[in-house]
Amino acid sequence: LSVSELGAIAAVTEEIDYDAESAVIEEGEAGDRVYLIIEGRVAVCKGKDPGSEFRLDTMGAGDYFGEMALFEEAERSATIRTLEPSRFLVLDKQEFYELVREYPGIALQICTVLSHRLRHLHARLAEAGGISGPPGEDRCR
Repeated sequence: LSVSELGAIAAVTEEIDYDAESAVIEEGEAGDRVYLIIEGRVAVCKGKDPGSEFRLDTMGAGDYFGEMALFEEAERSATIRTLEPSRFLVLDKQEFYELVREYPGIALQICTVLSHRLRHLHARLAEAGGISGPPGEDRCR
């Protein structure tokens, strides 16, 4: 994103801290905000039972999650759990809509990232032989 786009986002976000091992969002809950990771790392987990969660991905500073909630009225598709103490900027849906009207490139960048994540997920599922995946590091806990 450009400096002006980043500045516009920073002006309308709220900063939030989470301890390690905290659920930032839960699969199945309603979503109306996106989280930008300032520092820390999170796991993207699929599966509602804590013992059977499968780690889809790991994200760190500079990444963001929850953006699908900005484009559709659907439940959260995954749980995001902190792996270490983490700090986020939070952008609500209404502020996002106002930003996109002024800076349409922000929405295009998010679409590019969504496409990349979908390709990455397809590759991971092919490697793992399905959503159940192998034991070990692909587990969320």
